[in-house]
Amino acid sequence: MQSVDALPGLERLVEVCRGKGHPMKQEPPLTPAPIAGRPVVGLPLDPLLAAVHARVGYLWVRDGFFLLPARDGWRPDLAGVNERWRRNWPEPFRSLLVFAQDDRMTYVYATVPSLATASGSQPVVWVDTYDELYALPVASDVDRFLEAYSRYLELPELPTEYEEGGLPARLFPWDVPEIIARDGALMTMLRAGHFDFLSGGSERARQWMEEMLSARTR
Repeated sequence: MQSVDALPGLERLVEVCRGKGHPMKQEPPLTPAPIAGRPVVGLPLDPLLAAVHARVGYLWVRDGFFLLPARDGWRPDLAGVNERWRRNWPEPFRSLLVFAQDDRMTYVYATVPSLATASGSQPVVWVDTYDELYALPVASDVDRFLEAYSRYLELPELPTEYEEGGLPARLFPWDVPEIIARDGALMTMLRAGHFDFLSGGSERARQWMEEMLSARTR
């Protein structure tokens, strides 16, 4: 079991951003930092997410995502966003713990407390709140998510880097199933159908998860 003091995914993401000159921002951790297992609007805080907050109070990756700070006077923060989330969305989505948001859109990243391991670590999903509410599994834990995102940033640029409207031509997680499929623990959960309850009946989500399972075998 990985120690919560070791965050190779976070460290790799920072190194990749620095090496590529990709804009990012880090702020010092807040004191006191959030405590693993302590409820956030009624849901237990993932231990690896708590460890990330013990390293950084805020993390922003341009055109990627930003980590919700534990407390903030003017930016969206962990408690405030999750309070609104509980009010606005039905089950099973209201029982996700949102911890980060897309830098361009209102897609969010969340942990799934109901799928926590014996050590308390929770898998991560990407949630589409636009047309039909559904979630895609992207990592077996928070640090593996950060690692996967760092590998996404390392990919060579496509001939047309940005599509019309300013969005990258290659999007996480849709266009990188091979990267996500490297997470063996996640793939075991996916094959067992553990994320089916979050598909929201979306055919697009079902097809993508099938593609990811295929990517694992290539």
